[in-house]
Amino acid sequence: MLFQSLQSVLVIILIIALGYILQQKKWFGEDFPTSISRLITDIALPASVFSSVLKYLSKSELLSLGSSLIYSMGSVAITYVVAIALVKVLKVQRGRRGTFINTIANANTIFIGLPLNIALFGENSMPFFLVYYVTNTVST
Repeated sequence: MLFQSLQSVLVIILIIALGYILQQKKWFGEDFPTSISRLITDIALPASVFSSVLKYLSKSELLSLGSSLIYSMGSVAITYVVAIALVKVLKVQRGRRGTFINTIANANTIFIGLPLNIALFGENSMPFFLVYYVTNTVST
């Protein structure tokens, strides 16, 4: 299991390195970062989430994962309490408190979480990931 996890993370690091090298060699135009970002954000990720929900999360599975939903909602609630306490302890100025709390309480489940979850734990973990994604989306 550890070897598979390391191998999956290594593949991601190699893809990042390849992108960096190709960018340095000017393989991509000036507008490439904007174009690829829009492609991923507007088309690829919504399609991926939609197909994952249809494939891995049925109504009966969602009901069977009800306790997981309670645990994930509880963990998000705890992080909100911790974040609010940190706002007071660290004396975060007004106008930045909401961003500070959101940064602590809500994770980037799609851009980083989905590919990393699949790489580390495989397809079997998708129902649990989707339960957390639903919780994270509702809390945002």
